[in-house]
Amino acid sequence: MDRMKLGLLMVAAAGAASTVAFADETDRLLDQNAPTKVMIDDVDSFVRQRGDTFGDRAVNIIVYNGSSTSFTHNRFSLGTCSHILEDINLEPGPYGASFVGTRTLTGMEYSYGLTGSAATWDMRFSFYRQSDANFAGFGGNGTSMVNPAATPYYVLTITGFDTNICPGFTRRSGFFTLPSTVDMPAGDSSLWLDAAFVEPGTPGTAPLTNTNLFQTNIAVTRTYFLVGNNTGALLGAQYVAGTSYTVAQLDAAGNPASPGKSNPAYGRDLNFDGVCSGQSWANTAGTTNELRYINSLQSGTTQTVAYVFGLVGSADSPPAPAATSLNSGNGFLSDGIVQVGGTLTTGAPMKWYKFNTKFEISYAETTFLDIDTEGSDVPTAFAIFDTNSLVFNVSEGRGSGPEPVRPSALDNQVISYGVARRPGVGDGLQYAGQEGILPAGQWYMAVAIAGSGFGDGWAVGPADPVVPVSYSLNFNGNNQKTIPAGPAVSPALASGADLGILLGGTQTTPAQSVRPRTAGFIRFSLTNPLPTTGQFNTSDSTPLSDVTYMDITQPGSSTVGEWNFCLYNNNGLYANGTSISYAGAGYNNNNGGGDGAYGCGGTFAQLSYGTAASRGQTPLDPDQTSLGKPLNNQNGSTLNGDQYYLAVTMGTALFANERWGARSTRGSNLTAVISIDTDNRGPNGGCPADFNGDGGVDDTDFVYFAKYYNDLINPAGDIDGSFDGFTDDGDFAVFAAAYDQLVCF
Repeated sequence: MDRMKLGLLMVAAAGAASTVAFADETDRLLDQNAPTKVMIDDVDSFVRQRGDTFGDRAVNIIVYNGSSTSFTHNRFSLGTCSHILEDINLEPGPYGASFVGTRTLTGMEYSYGLTGSAATWDMRFSFYRQSDANFAGFGGNGTSMVNPAATPYYVLTITGFDTNICPGFTRRSGFFTLPSTVDMPAGDSSLWLDAAFVEPGTPGTAPLTNTNLFQTNIAVTRTYFLVGNNTGALLGAQYVAGTSYTVAQLDAAGNPASPGKSNPAYGRDLNFDGVCSGQSWANTAGTTNELRYINSLQSGTTQTVAYVFGLVGSADSPPAPAATSLNSGNGFLSDGIVQVGGTLTTGAPMKWYKFNTKFEISYAETTFLDIDTEGSDVPTAFAIFDTNSLVFNVSEGRGSGPEPVRPSALDNQVISYGVARRPGVGDGLQYAGQEGILPAGQWYMAVAIAGSGFGDGWAVGPADPVVPVSYSLNFNGNNQKTIPAGPAVSPALASGADLGILLGGTQTTPAQSVRPRTAGFIRFSLTNPLPTTGQFNTSDSTPLSDVTYMDITQPGSSTVGEWNFCLYNNNGLYANGTSISYAGAGYNNNNGGGDGAYGCGGTFAQLSYGTAASRGQTPLDPDQTSLGKPLNNQNGSTLNGDQYYLAVTMGTALFANERWGARSTRGSNLTAVISIDTDNRGPNGGCPADFNGDGGVDDTDFVYFAKYYNDLINPAGDIDGSFDGFTDDGDFAVFAAAYDQLVCF
């Protein structure tokens, strides 16, 4: 179960050493349907509580972010040690060298992985001054990177980890509030993070040794660090495997964290002696060195990486940047389509804009606002900032581009607020209000090429375009309500997502990819209302079978997903009053998230309609042990005959009762397999125009055919024998002839 941590209860802490206990959110999981690990990047939200250091204008800002932004190229784990040393350089973030004032850290985020279970452990995070350590060794090659005489100015010990998790899982805590604020030493704009897995109960003041570093039970509970890259900074074109390079050379190669900059080297305590040994050169031949440098990717390239970690600090909200206004003469962004553009260069790699919205962009106000970068020379990213300098949203690669299956920096970037749903561009996703609500007021926007970083405090780490590139910003909305939102288009369907008319028995989709922050949709037609009983064949007066149930389940889906369903009718409204089934109804009816031998598994969803006796419980998938609720019509005894759209989402699902308004805050990309079982009567082979199987072609069948014909690409009305997957004029001719006869012969 997703357990996003938005804040941490303050606990008593003595001196500089603190201990806290809490459970982490499950963030990255192993998908049984995929050959490799699948990233699940949840949308992180740190509690933006104002601090006392700077008075009323103080805000919490992310000053180092190697964690929550998308890892666009790679992530991997360090499974050979329980102790690392990472430099956390806050350049070019809001706490960089140009910052004036006390750098007060108020929160952080960390990550870890686990294979196996049974033993307990703690984690300790120690902050050292930038002058207290050296990658080359404080006393030369082979000596400790950290000055043996140095004392950390802050130590946090975290306890209470869940050991009953799935092998290979990695977890990220989410940003949480530190038990006490930490003032960085005056003049410092970087720190050294000493991160260690320690034996449970190790005092925070105890020096790390081979007896208190976690290793006693490491054979059954292997803990490890997660590292990755969220900017795509590549080294492969600059450095050759097998050749040694200095730390300074590697440092110039790329920036693995944004905002904030970290050297692409770190200390690694491989022999559990409590010491990260230094060396002046980093070798690129393999991953066994005690100095981290680069990692080979699937594509054979290499890149800089950093420990998945983040820091939050308090700062006086800085002055807003100079920005080009996009407002019309009345002081608000114009309704309809607004387009602007420009050129990004090495000397000017980013641009700022600002605009005002008159009304809140939301379902409540029937408003929408879509922003994209379609038409740009290269993939271009942007971020929305509020007037306090905090990042409100960062664009995602959901537009047209070469990677339609997952959001990617290679695709055109998009943000969409408010009501659903408008057509996408090319192979891009539909604009469906995936980002939720945009409050009324003033907003700032920073634009730079994809791969750039955006952070609180107006921080932007723009990637160098190298050559001048043109960008386009396209706005479409009705923030002033001078134009209506317009009718919603029906949900776009992936291959295999259209089940057509339910024919009785179970019909199952192929695996469907459900992308981050969106809903996948499955379309089908129930051509008899639930229940339909006591009917006779129109053509020969023989009794017809009753139609009494419909169940929607998902065996075969990614078992680590926390799935949700919502059933919409053909007009985009809830199918009935109980159309939503949140995770936990289907097997693994365990909202704690544990299931299977290692606690593997998320929660499946299900919908069940009708009046028939219970159909029992959905059979288990491999490695599952907990059956869910029986299929006994929990979602209603009646359901109209109609064409339906099933929305499939993960995590925290948000379903609006209009315009097929389904979205999710979960950043997962997993696969769903949907099965629909019913005793619905479909068309028979001798009379394909008889959609409800009652022996006649009447007005009821006309209503269904009109839907299919209006869709055109809907195969449910493909009755002319062409098997072209379309309901077109050829099918119309066949239906018209059957409709004229009324009775099937």
